[in-house]
Amino acid sequence: MTKALLAQKILENRRALEEWHQEHARHAPPPFYCSIDLRDAGFKIAPVDSNLYPAGFNNICPEDLRTAGPIVRAELDRIARRLGHASPQRILILPESHTSNRYYIENLFYLRQIIRDAGLEVELGWYDPAAAAGTEPATPVTLVSATEKSLLARPLRIDAGVVSAGGFVPDLVLLNNDFSGGYPEPLDAVTQPIIPSHALGWHTRKKSEHFRHYNALAAEFARIVGVDPWLIQIETEEVAPVNFNEEQGIEEVARSAERILAETREAYKARGISRRPFVFAKNNAGTYGMGILVAHSADEIRQLNRRGKNKMSVGKNRMVIQSVAVQEGVPTATLVDRLAAEPVIYLVGGELIGGFLRTNTERGEEDNLNAQGMVFKKLCMSDLREPEPGEAGDEPLLELVYGSIARISALATGKELALEASARASSPPR
Repeated sequence: MTKALLAQKILENRRALEEWHQEHARHAPPPFYCSIDLRDAGFKIAPVDSNLYPAGFNNICPEDLRTAGPIVRAELDRIARRLGHASPQRILILPESHTSNRYYIENLFYLRQIIRDAGLEVELGWYDPAAAAGTEPATPVTLVSATEKSLLARPLRIDAGVVSAGGFVPDLVLLNNDFSGGYPEPLDAVTQPIIPSHALGWHTRKKSEHFRHYNALAAEFARIVGVDPWLIQIETEEVAPVNFNEEQGIEEVARSAERILAETREAYKARGISRRPFVFAKNNAGTYGMGILVAHSADEIRQLNRRGKNKMSVGKNRMVIQSVAVQEGVPTATLVDRLAAEPVIYLVGGELIGGFLRTNTERGEEDNLNAQGMVFKKLCMSDLREPEPGEAGDEPLLELVYGSIARISALATGKELALEASARASSPPR
């Protein structure tokens, strides 16, 4: 099925889809923000990652950055109504506690600008345990971005449940930190709203859980528009426990790959797709493109060399990989300057605000592109609204297709958050 035909079916069922989306969002609202990595193989389109604390706002098209403010303001108002609070006016961004990645700091500059454009006061916080507890002096941290932009981050102070930063008392805390190594427990005592939940960083979150929700929602979406759900689903299995350096779980990962490869082979045959299937084995609780391998056979996993095992042993912050998501490989047919590329879509409250194309000078159509050699190209929403070459009509083909799939993934992330909130509400206090 071409993207044009899928877009047409989405258009024909737009009212039913919007009602479906609103019903799911009512029970499990999408997160305040997220970014979705997509793969478009031509014969299927699916997300391959959902980032709950997205970085990369510096890669968004300037035109989209300018129009994001009202969407942010409206979503913060909705969140406040849901919580029974007044609309927030003062926002504290709590970022990653590192200064070595200057492109990440560039991201913070543009995220702060979007919130300012929403008409809000905004400051950057900085988590230092001793300063937060008041046992040591709070010293501001100066962050310098890749283009020499200077940002001042003020240490957090938590006093009787109220968090502040250099005297700035926010109405709401916005996390831009995935807490891969675990989140600071003092945040549990903070009375101001913290979004997205600090308890769903990569210390607890699993990619396989996201794709379980996504595939179920994608099946419902496909029924409404009348398409084969396989076109937008992505087979994913969890394998745990694993420890590649200690040879633990490698055979189970290989068997999982064997099952998914066999299923993909049959799916290709049934749909007349002539290509060799492959799988990704990914750190199930990781980001930054670390802890990922590509395999075309189970034996490639069984015969992994020492270097490959080391690569699959630790993720971000040198955290040991204990769980792996084995996932159907979706090649990319998207090319930018003859390089393999994948769209990354940014959403606020389930609404598209921008994105970019990730390319890689050293990787191909079946590889993980989030690796050394990656390059970012601007992808404006106006670019998504242009018909593809050779296709007639004025309808926003790519926005409809990529946007719809990204919104399904955002809903799935909302379900993760809702389940986490329910579990925390039912657990005894510490």
